[in-house]
Amino acid sequence: MSPTNKTLAILLISGIIFTLLVMGGQSSQMPTAENDTDVAESAASQLHLQLNDNVTAIEKGLNSLSYNSIWQSAAVVEWPNWLRSQKEIYQAAGLDVLGVYAKSNDTLYLGKSMILNKKSLPGQLGELNQPIKRLFKNNTSIKLIQLYKKQPSIILLIPIRSIENEIIGSLIGIKVIDSLRLKNFHYTSKAPVAILNNNNIHAISLDSEPDLDDFDLVKIDWPNGIQSSIWQLSMLVRKNSAGSSGVFSVILALGLTFITLFLVWQQLRTSQSSLIKLSETLDIDLPIAEQIKRLSNVQNTSHDLTLLDCSQAIRSRFEQLSQQKKAFAIEARKLQENVQNLKTDQKELTIERDSAVAAPRLKSEFLSRMGDEITTPMKSVVSMLRLLSEYPFEPEPKQLLNIAKRSTRTLVDNLNNILDFSKLDAEMLKLKNNQFSVRELIDDLSSELSHFANEKELSLQASSDPEVPATIRADLYRIKQILRNLLGNAIRFTKSGEVSLYADTTMKSGKQLLRFTITDTGVGITPEAQKGLFDSLQQTTKLSNSSFAGRLRLIVSKHLAELMGGEIGVISEMGKGSQFWFTIKYK
Repeated sequence: MSPTNKTLAILLISGIIFTLLVMGGQSSQMPTAENDTDVAESAASQLHLQLNDNVTAIEKGLNSLSYNSIWQSAAVVEWPNWLRSQKEIYQAAGLDVLGVYAKSNDTLYLGKSMILNKKSLPGQLGELNQPIKRLFKNNTSIKLIQLYKKQPSIILLIPIRSIENEIIGSLIGIKVIDSLRLKNFHYTSKAPVAILNNNNIHAISLDSEPDLDDFDLVKIDWPNGIQSSIWQLSMLVRKNSAGSSGVFSVILALGLTFITLFLVWQQLRTSQSSLIKLSETLDIDLPIAEQIKRLSNVQNTSHDLTLLDCSQAIRSRFEQLSQQKKAFAIEARKLQENVQNLKTDQKELTIERDSAVAAPRLKSEFLSRMGDEITTPMKSVVSMLRLLSEYPFEPEPKQLLNIAKRSTRTLVDNLNNILDFSKLDAEMLKLKNNQFSVRELIDDLSSELSHFANEKELSLQASSDPEVPATIRADLYRIKQILRNLLGNAIRFTKSGEVSLYADTTMKSGKQLLRFTITDTGVGITPEAQKGLFDSLQQTTKLSNSSFAGRLRLIVSKHLAELMGGEIGVISEMGKGSQFWFTIKYK
């Protein structure tokens, strides 16, 4: 770098530093929530909206949880164990404590493992008595703020109703407003936040307790539906805060800026004359060798340091371009040869690809067209066995006949899944819409599969949400096929406990969907095994015949659910069972 350029660079850097200092001084005078009441009121409004949105979302989640069938299907002593599996979801949403109260045995569950009789609640937990009584009296949800473990907390009580719409218990959600949460509010609003009890500081986001006389209090409203004359959430705004004007710094920075601009203008004039001379020397239409010769003449005759530096840089660049041009010509010839070879290889690969793609499709079409040839004899065998079972055989032959019936039923289901898998692969499977009753469908499947569950001493439960339409129009046969696949897997891989089927409705992207949920108490599925569970029959470990057939049922069920405009999924935890669900569109 030339001495002139160095001087110019130093002046520019000095001007930038002084400008930043002035901007920093001005920024320190800008109003913030910590020193301006109007800004604090706007920040308080934003904090109220955030807190209200969070509490509203938690309330909606608890309302949805209160409609779960577990409250009617499970014993009261099992409620805490099931609720513990939901705790992490609500903690992620901002809820600190999730509990439940059961009316039948007057028992309250809060926290990790605390189970207490409501009549003997210790200390401040006893303050939940009156809200719970008010919930049963008013027959509606309750939101309030009161102490929980010596910390002011937002408490939500959501009623749990039986099928007869009678309140049988209450979900309890507690969001603690402690110093850690106040510090989060402080970080968001850029001002100290405190919770006051009768105008005395109970908790604050600062490490030390300040004197309230030095601050103005800006109230932060509690979430909608919560009123309190005792507890107040406020933002602390410092009184009489004002900053210096910094006029001297501004004048000094402006003076230095004018001087810097003048020097830059002088340097630009000199550079402009040098560039004009250099542009008159260069001619892009000339060969590179001629350009290099002209630049050498400029260097030998000129005394302008800037022009000499620029000429030397351009000359070096021209010499590099000359070398690169020769190298590019050699590479271009090599690339032309490679392109010709690639074209030849491409033709050969295209022929091999077309052959490879056509082969499995032809096999799939053949197998799907042979479906009737395979299933028709099997259906005849099933029908004959059903007719034979109606004859009065002795117990032992009757038992053997029942085993044969179940085996042929399983074989027919497996053959149907294999044939449907081939039809889906060949894009030959078509849907048929029927009008049917969802509740009758659930009852029929429960009766059909109950003897399989009874043989394993399992409890098979089936129910539906009251909001499910009486009749819908969809492909009844394919819905039954998915339910048989999922219920059959659940019964097969559950050693003890129960298997349940539940139907309800849900919304996605503004469209109403019918959802079926199959829950079991089996051993569960590991997170690694859940990956690709519905996508491929390939696994890193060797599969047994039963697990291979079970995977095929899941893959066919996924394709059928997507074909009917829905989706399928699983939620499972080792040692606690699995929950498979799928949705479909309906009219």
